[in-house]
Amino acid sequence: MIVVPMFTHFRSARNVIGLMLLLLFSTDVFSLRHYWKRWHRQSVTRLILGSVLGIVLASLVLKDISDVHLKKVIGGIACLFAVLEALRPYWQPLLGNSEHPTSTALQFKLWQGLLAGLLAGVFSTLAHMGGLVVVMYLLPQRLSNTAFVATTTATYFSLNLIKIPFYYQLDLFSFEILVEAVALLPFIGLGVLTGISLNNRVPERLFSRIVLFFLFATGLHLLFG
Repeated sequence: MIVVPMFTHFRSARNVIGLMLLLLFSTDVFSLRHYWKRWHRQSVTRLILGSVLGIVLASLVLKDISDVHLKKVIGGIACLFAVLEALRPYWQPLLGNSEHPTSTALQFKLWQGLLAGLLAGVFSTLAHMGGLVVVMYLLPQRLSNTAFVATTTATYFSLNLIKIPFYYQLDLFSFEILVEAVALLPFIGLGVLTGISLNNRVPERLFSRIVLFFLFATGLHLLFG
């Protein structure tokens, strides 16, 4: 979540989102194998169908937007998601908790799933930050832990797969970016392990607050820097 706005400070925003798509998709491939066919099929279907329109709309924005304005868009999304994530203790109880699948689950209508998918598609295409929308849609359904994680994994994989041809048409990929993505893959794994280690050593609330602080500060700098 924090990588895209952070990298955008040092290089072209279009270059960053192209590079991050390759890295994210490569990790999705490995994650999907572990949760194969363990997802909630209806939720994945509705989210992906809605995300197609969101990806198309966001791609139209990417086609003409300048790099300066794209950085501001990424900064705005980063600030929005930092605030929403910081307020999670307040809105999550209203939506429900996936840890209690036996509780009353909310049954969304078709249009609600499509709308959530559309928003996820837009945020994911512009800044790779569609995850929070997906979580907010899934929580009220009170899925089991395995189904919840499997559904988010399948959704992220599908979103990123659909984005690939759109990014290609927008010239967001290059041979240099492909080589860089391959070279960075080991560091992605190292980063995951480091994050796990820090999460085990640092209290969860403090760790989250540090991440959200940097996300919000980075977003502000992109907006007004």
